[in-house]
Amino acid sequence: MTPITLQMLNPIQFSTSGTSGPTQGSSFSQMMANAMNAVGQSQNSANQAIQQAMSGQGTVTGAMVAIAEAQSTLDVATAVNNNVVSAYQTIMNMPLS
Repeated sequence: MTPITLQMLNPIQFSTSGTSGPTQGSSFSQMMANAMNAVGQSQNSANQAIQQAMSGQGTVTGAMVAIAEAQSTLDVATAVNNNVVSAYQTIMNMPLS
């Protein structure tokens, strides 16, 4: 059995220039699109890890780690989405004076 090692993952890169955080001229829609791409990539890597584990090319432990990473990425994306919707609803409910 091959031992599994854990490594620190870099946070989601929101800018296209490769630096963390928003850059000059980047828009909110670009940041959200990049974050959603990262969610899709984590889901795809989890699917690949599952397929490798099922075919014997990978370990079940590796697949479970990939699934946990994909789930946590999806949970963060869901939380951000909920907060954006809540902020939008708050702004829309503000009275015009």
